[in-house]
Amino acid sequence: MEAVATQLWTTVPLTPAERSEFEALFAARLAKVKAKTADVFAFRKTDAPPFIVNSALYWVFGLDPETFPDDYFDPRVMTAFQERTYYDQVKSIDDDFVPYLMPWYGTVVAASALGCQIEFYPKQDPAANPRYYPVVTPEDVRRLEIPDPEKDGLMPRVLDCLRYMKANSFLPVGYTDFQGPLTTANQLMGYDKLIYLMHDHPNAMHELMDKVTETLIRWVKAQKAVIGEPLNECIGDQQVYTGEHAGVWFSDDDAVLMSVRTYREFVVPYNSRVLEAFGGGCIHYCGNATHHADNFLATKGLKALNIYNLYNIPSVRRLQERLQDKVVLFVCDFTPVEYEAYFDEMLATLDPRGVVICSQYSPVVGLLKGGKYDAVRRDLRTGREAVYNYLRRRLNP
Repeated sequence: MEAVATQLWTTVPLTPAERSEFEALFAARLAKVKAKTADVFAFRKTDAPPFIVNSALYWVFGLDPETFPDDYFDPRVMTAFQERTYYDQVKSIDDDFVPYLMPWYGTVVAASALGCQIEFYPKQDPAANPRYYPVVTPEDVRRLEIPDPEKDGLMPRVLDCLRYMKANSFLPVGYTDFQGPLTTANQLMGYDKLIYLMHDHPNAMHELMDKVTETLIRWVKAQKAVIGEPLNECIGDQQVYTGEHAGVWFSDDDAVLMSVRTYREFVVPYNSRVLEAFGGGCIHYCGNATHHADNFLATKGLKALNIYNLYNIPSVRRLQERLQDKVVLFVCDFTPVEYEAYFDEMLATLDPRGVVICSQYSPVVGLLKGGKYDAVRRDLRTGREAVYNYLRRRLNP
């Protein structure tokens, strides 16, 4: 007798009753978080900053393979997966997470349109082939052309997914993952060749950054046109609500590797150009880029930094001291094993003004085996609720 396949709970479409409940929960949550976010961007005094304990991730990295669908990159499956996991989150956790749909095709969409070869491996994030780079020499930079969002690379696939999401869900839709000018240039060349280009052919480096920047601005505008989002607003920055306070966000993870001088010459003008095209916005990076505090202050249109600090709270405090009341900080991380000590240090160290706390709870990343913490690892919901309850008690005693 043949076994009957069981549908993953993460891909079961919402019933009409569930969808109705979700809409009501979403509306109440959005109103609450809008008010809190306005306080954050105004740097108003507060005893308890907004906080997020989120396990409903749109990316693949860190998710449990047993609950992740093989055909996730089908817009119908992606939409059902995100709606189902967001609904599961908001009906049990009353944090400050505002769900929105994200057409996720890895961090390589713009790079794919500029010539990178993209690989789709089972239950992994799409990634660029590390053995092939479309830009190697200054001559390649000169030949590089601005791509057409309707024709090149993964861009048409993302636009089709945006159209599906917009037509089939009540949730807001955000544009796809956005790697900034520096990260995209690195994807096209690789670190070694890019560094040599900066030092040996600075004019070609500026030409590369100029072409990449123009590509990125056109790409975001094309997506906003599909979803009907104003140029100077975006629903969120890596699942942190921004709304009218930011028109764009992008990732700049390679900032942590750059010297102050090199970053100021080759990156700050292009980051500024992207941010100003959308009325200002947010930059994300993982790690410690505190040495760029002055560069951040010189970046036109920078309103917030989304920092996955990798458990380095002192670096965030030093950055806050330099940027106080000028740049909002989204202090984010993957939930560590000893989360009580981590959050205690964070709350004792940082000024709560202009801060949002975001803990990405994953069953695979961050929470490793260990003694008393095994209880929070039994399943996704148990762990998520334990971290949420601890933060709630600390912030609202």
